[in-house]
Amino acid sequence: MSTRAEPRSARRPVDPGPRTHASVVAKREAGRRRLRILFVVAVLIVVAAVAGAVSVSPLLDIDHLQVRGVHRLRAAEVETAGGIHRGDAMVWMDPSRVAGRIEALPYVRTARVTREWPDTVTVHVEERTPVAWIDGPSAKALVDGSGRVLEMVAVAPVGMPQLLGTKVLPRPGGTIHPVDGARVASGLTGLVAAGTASVDATERGVVLHLVAGPEVRMGEPHRVAVKLRAALAVLNASHDVPVSYVDVSVPTNPVAG
Repeated sequence: MSTRAEPRSARRPVDPGPRTHASVVAKREAGRRRLRILFVVAVLIVVAAVAGAVSVSPLLDIDHLQVRGVHRLRAAEVETAGGIHRGDAMVWMDPSRVAGRIEALPYVRTARVTREWPDTVTVHVEERTPVAWIDGPSAKALVDGSGRVLEMVAVAPVGMPQLLGTKVLPRPGGTIHPVDGARVASGLTGLVAAGTASVDATERGVVLHLVAGPEVRMGEPHRVAVKLRAALAVLNASHDVPVSYVDVSVPTNPVAG
C-alpha cells in the first residue's frame, strides 16, 4: 500500500457553498448602493450650488420696483418700510413678510406684493382716508373711520369735523378710544361732512354739532346713512320752526325739539 500524498493539483476545489456565495452577492449589491447614494449626493450638491449661484446672480435680482395706489404716501416710504431695494435677490424675498411690514405704516390699510419674473416686484397699496381730526396736546391728529391715528399735523384740515370725547390719543398707528365718533364721521360725506363742526362721542351716544343748525343725536354708531337721511328730512320739514336738536337714534321715529 502506497503512503505517498496526492499531488496538490489533484485535490478537489473547495465549494464555498450557497451561504458564502449569497454573502458575496450581498456585499457587491451593498457596494453598488453606496456608489449610487454617493452619486445622488454629489448631484444634489452640484444642483444646490448652481441654484444658489443663480438665485443671487444679476439674472434674478430686482431691476424694477413699482409702487401703486399711493396718494398721501411716497413710493420711497413704502419701499423703505418693506425693506426691498433694487438689486435684491428675487428668490429670497418673502412677499407676505414684506406686505406685513408695509401694513405697519399708519396710512396703509392693505398691501399686496407680487413678483413678476424675472426682475420686477410690484407693491399694491390701499391707503386709509382721514375722516376727522382730534386736538392733541401739541398737534392735530388725523384719524380714519376705524379710529386709527394716521398722522399729526400743525393745522386742522378745512371741511373735516373735529372729533370730541376721545379718552385715549395714541401715536400714529395706534387706535383711539372710544371709536364710535370715528365710525360715524366716516359716514359723513360731501356737504354733510363740510357742514359738521364736530362729532362728539358721549355716554348717551354720538352727537353731531353742525356749523349752522341744531345738534343731531345719532345714538349708536350704526345705520349712519339712514339716520342722516332722517335728520335731513326733519330739518327740511321744520325750516320755519327753530329747533335745538334732532334725535334720530331711532331713524324710523325721529324727534325734534
